[in-house]
Amino acid sequence: MADDAHHPPTRRRDAQDNRDRLIAAAREVFAESGFDVPLDAIARRAGVGRATLYRNFSDRYALGSAIFASNVAALEALAAAHAGRPDAFTTLLSAIIEQQIASHALVPALLTGPGAPDLHALARRMTRLLAGPLRQAQAAAAIRRDLAPSDVLSVIAMVSAAVVGAPTLAARRRRATRALQLVLDGLVPRA
Repeated sequence: MADDAHHPPTRRRDAQDNRDRLIAAAREVFAESGFDVPLDAIARRAGVGRATLYRNFSDRYALGSAIFASNVAALEALAAAHAGRPDAFTTLLSAIIEQQIASHALVPALLTGPGAPDLHALARRMTRLLAGPLRQAQAAAAIRRDLAPSDVLSVIAMVSAAVVGAPTLAARRRRATRALQLVLDGLVPRA
């Protein structure tokens, strides 16, 4: 089955710019104020009207799903840019954690919301994305040989859990950085 996130519909340039601004604004506003923020705040931040927001996204769940799809696309571009590099795995893992810090409020809401997006499809894309860099890091003895891509998703979930309840973006970043340091100590091979 084709993944629509890989082939978005063709839009006029101005319409695509509006959509991109809405996604960027939603990413910022959700990170600052949580998932229940009024959608008008996102439209204002993006510099578009309410009609433009609803023309692009039927509700906050569709907007949240678009953020995740955009995040995965950015990770895919990062993976391509770092292909073959020995630090590709840790670079991707750090980027994923940074995305989790910014979108911490989205996951619980999207998983329980009506018309929840296919987060499982996004997780499969992430697993595929991490598989090659993980194998390369393991071959270079930089990462434990018994670590599987599905384990990496568990690591991401553990680090994400560390930011829950942190009152600010800076506090989430501090907690996530510390959690990732602790986890990475468990990921490197033992002498």
